[in-house]
Amino acid sequence: MSYPTTLRLLRGSPDPRRSADAPTDAELARLARDRDPRAATLVWDRYSGMVRGVLYRSVGPTHDVEDLVQDVFVGFFRNVGTLREASSLRPFLVGIALRTARSALRKRRVRKWLRLSDDGVVPEVATNDGDPRTREAVRRLYAIMDDLNDRDRLAFVLRHTEGYELTETAAALAVSLATVKRMLARAEEHVRSRAKQDDLLVAWTEGGDE
Repeated sequence: MSYPTTLRLLRGSPDPRRSADAPTDAELARLARDRDPRAATLVWDRYSGMVRGVLYRSVGPTHDVEDLVQDVFVGFFRNVGTLREASSLRPFLVGIALRTARSALRKRRVRKWLRLSDDGVVPEVATNDGDPRTREAVRRLYAIMDDLNDRDRLAFVLRHTEGYELTETAAALAVSLATVKRMLARAEEHVRSRAKQDDLLVAWTEGGDE
């Protein structure tokens, strides 16, 4: 199943690339483990954009994404000693970002239940596209995703907006391949069925604006 246009609205930049003379991920991980003062800046410069993108596309348009980014890097430096393979720096950070996003989603749901936040209306979306129909399409898509449970939502984000393979999605969420397939099937059916009922999203999902 594909969502050719709608999901391109949510996709981020390509993975960060390092210059030939920059330290490898394994070297960065070792610097972080050794509490080298250079590590914080080097890891941030390479991966803050990626982490921000994963968080934004996981929790949706929200004012606290920058706070969540900070939380991810605090968690990284607190737990870098548990990183078994230094070359796995990127998936390690993605794992922390996903746990942070899941916690944020739970807190947001609790606030909504307790009426400590607004009425659940998704706030205005900041996108790079000046087209108001594009912004509205993204807003409506996130509203649909808000009805998914946290794990299904994160599986959907990793697979369809981050471009992860099935095996990578399963590994990032620490579930089996069979489990992640079931999660994605539920999420995809939910998004598909709801989008078909929306006059704007049905045009996007069918490529009407291609």
